[in-house]
Amino acid sequence: MIKFFRKIRQNLISENKFSKYLIYAIGEIILVVIGILIALSINSWNQGRIDKKSEYKYLKDIKKEIQNNNYILDFYIKNRLPNKIEGLLSAKKYSEENIEIKDTIAFLNTVTKGGMITNGLGILSRNTYNELLSTGNFQLVSKDSIKIKVKNYYWGLDADDSNVKTYKSDITKFTTGLRPYNSSNPEYISKYDSEEMMVAFRSVEFRKIIDRELSYAYNLKNKIDGLIEEGLEIIELINTELKEK
Repeated sequence: MIKFFRKIRQNLISENKFSKYLIYAIGEIILVVIGILIALSINSWNQGRIDKKSEYKYLKDIKKEIQNNNYILDFYIKNRLPNKIEGLLSAKKYSEENIEIKDTIAFLNTVTKGGMITNGLGILSRNTYNELLSTGNFQLVSKDSIKIKVKNYYWGLDADDSNVKTYKSDITKFTTGLRPYNSSNPEYISKYDSEEMMVAFRSVEFRKIIDRELSYAYNLKNKIDGLIEEGLEIIELINTELKEK
């Protein structure tokens, strides 16, 4: 094809037909431009197809991540939080009031439950969202409603990290410092350790620890249902979007 056009061009030049050559040259340029536009269009179409495929995968990954987070929120945190608060309130009442404890071991085991979930929502996954941000691929999510909801959801998790730093009380460090903790036999407390713990739980230091930890526990309790609901809304939006693609 190139040889064919070159031969025509050479014939026009040799015959001194400049006007016809000029028309031919313009036509050749137009053909080249059309070829470039077609190539760009094909490339754009192909890139769009790749982006749609990537968006589909990321939406599925976000959905799976939030589903897992909701499970952790509901099963590991929400269900255990009442025991944590009960333990903290029992410790607070004991440290502030002159009450008699009939079953010391049972009481101490209840109090030590106040040391659960001290890292807040740190066990929830942020991997997919962090990858989207670090790679710049968050822009592949075309639906603004999904992008806004996803941002707000993960900002909520980051805000909780700040609350952990604000309210962190060292309750676990305090209680385990009074007796060795054996995960295979968590309820065992020796007589000596139990006596030492009962004295320590009436200290000013411990009362301050309890108040800080209670503040965080209440804060966490207020957040959990909202986060679960946000997650469910995002999952519903993603399900609708995936059906349309």
